[in-house]
Amino acid sequence: LGVVAVALALMVALGVNGDTKIVQEIPTCLIGTPGCENRPAVHEHADFALFINAKQFDVNQPQFISHEDDPLTDEVHIHEPRYTVLHIHRAGTSWYAFFDSLKFKLTDMSLPGTTSDKVCLTMPDGANHCNNDTNTWKFFMNGVQVDGLTLQYIHDLDRALFSYGPETVEQVRALQLPLVTDQACIPSEICK
Repeated sequence: LGVVAVALALMVALGVNGDTKIVQEIPTCLIGTPGCENRPAVHEHADFALFINAKQFDVNQPQFISHEDDPLTDEVHIHEPRYTVLHIHRAGTSWYAFFDSLKFKLTDMSLPGTTSDKVCLTMPDGANHCNNDTNTWKFFMNGVQVDGLTLQYIHDLDRALFSYGPETVEQVRALQLPLVTDQACIPSEICK
């Protein structure tokens, strides 16, 4: 009885009531992070586009496409027929995990200690696209420019743009942002 009284007193002191929701902490999951295998299963979808020097990168290539019997990863993947739509199967899946599954390495200012001159995308073939005097990275999440997306969780119906090149933010907003599809609602079965 004493334990119950202490627990109730603690709940009152912390302001916990019947409407309070206890939120499970989901770890930031990079390769090998303990606890990541225990994240809740989800089935969500998000749209994305990757532009390099004003050209949209084509992910409709065999090495990037998952198949039902052979997914590249159980966390997040793309498959036919919508190649700009991610299928997310674990809560707390980051953009890092998505790019990593395709053999890209994205480093941006969402990673602690990363400075603007270290923002890079390493392609599967080893080519690097890094901020320099001519070309820079611009990131947009749901229409809003952000400093980076590497450690951001992917959520249902997110629309992300990753753009590298000499274009200004205004040019990217006007010419590339409208090309991020809004098809994630189709497999999520919630289109208006």
